[in-house]
Amino acid sequence: RRLWCVWELFILFAFAREEQALERVVVMTLTEQSSALEGLETFDVAGSHCYDPNEEARLLRVIQAVGVHTFNCKIRTLAVKVR
Repeated sequence: RRLWCVWELFILFAFAREEQALERVVVMTLTEQSSALEGLETFDVAGSHCYDPNEEARLLRVIQAVGVHTFNCKIRTLAVKVR
């Protein structure tokens, strides 16, 4: 799972009204292995990574400040609402 993609969704919903954000989000699967929404519904930041380990470390520091549980729950809730 791509940490940057999930981070961008998190930021969108943090700074935009939910109704506006939901109108703009289109979730697409890049592989045939699983549904993108299913992946978001069971999201766990521990299984997400960046190509660059330095970027990953920076994002994880911010996510830990927010709270990993809070971050995971917001992404999972977003997936349910997008459906």
